[in-house]
Amino acid sequence: MGILNNIKFADVVFEGGGVKGIGLVGALKTFEDNDYHWKNISGTSAGSIIATLVAIGCSAEEIKRLMLQLDFKKIAGKNSFNVPIFSNFYNMLFKKGIFNGDYLKNWIDEILSNKLLIKGKKKVTFGDLIIPQEEGILLNNNIYKRKYKLHIIATDISRGKMLILPEDIAEYGINPDDLEVSLAIRMSMSIPYFFQPVNLIDVNTNKKSLIIDGGILSNYPVWLFDVNGIPRWPTIGFKLGGNKEISEHKITNVLNFTSSIIETMLEAQDDIYIKEMDYLRTVKINTLDIKTTDFNISYKKVMDLYNSGEVCAREFLENWESNYKKHEILRGNSFK
Repeated sequence: MGILNNIKFADVVFEGGGVKGIGLVGALKTFEDNDYHWKNISGTSAGSIIATLVAIGCSAEEIKRLMLQLDFKKIAGKNSFNVPIFSNFYNMLFKKGIFNGDYLKNWIDEILSNKLLIKGKKKVTFGDLIIPQEEGILLNNNIYKRKYKLHIIATDISRGKMLILPEDIAEYGINPDDLEVSLAIRMSMSIPYFFQPVNLIDVNTNKKSLIIDGGILSNYPVWLFDVNGIPRWPTIGFKLGGNKEISEHKITNVLNFTSSIIETMLEAQDDIYIKEMDYLRTVKINTLDIKTTDFNISYKKVMDLYNSGEVCAREFLENWESNYKKHEILRGNSFK
């Protein structure tokens, strides 16, 4: 199970979930307390933020502190118009999203620069996150490389395809090593209508693509690090959900109508769509009916989510050894 001197190795995948992402950090803390160390790391949307912070060496305590410093209201950035309702509709109609996402991208850039302290570089790129001497591939496909410690999921709605970053950026004439990590995150967390899509220009053809939230096509890519044979260590997925009852949406105007569409789209991937094999390696984090786009979330709710993540991860680990054995049996059968 990837154990060496009581240190347990695993690949990890973080699901997207907007402001609920703090629950992922609580779960992460429980795994750290149980001596887990992460090899390959991936995430979608809010999960891409947590994945990135883990990839650059932040502990769960560091990530918790950073998340508590994050001003969620600024994520929903103000614009130059004096009438918010008018500006919201203007941005939705002409910019394809209400908020520009600059605050979050700049926040990530500052953290990356301070943590890695790379001289002479203003922006951290995927080339800074290469695993030395790692030559393995992902997905049995030479395009996707295990050499990158971090992989982020986004969606190109112009081409109608999922992007696994950094590798897929090469299709736009850009060297994957040169892709800014913060830009990949900005792409992945572009919740439709709430955040303006990222305009990506193909260097070779000059054609424009609109890149949005990776969760539209794969909010929980727990399959990403799978191999045909016996893996060197397991993949563990952190999934936001686990509410006992389906939450209802109060719809009174076009804005919360749009919000309800997004909530349903990103949250309705319930357990029926998770293969039994994947369920056995999934930490289900109860998100306490908190909404993905609740940018007015209180400090108490943030801490409740964090604590919920810790508790759910402890419950997962109680049965992990036996569940992983079941997972291996199902996995073996799937390749026969």
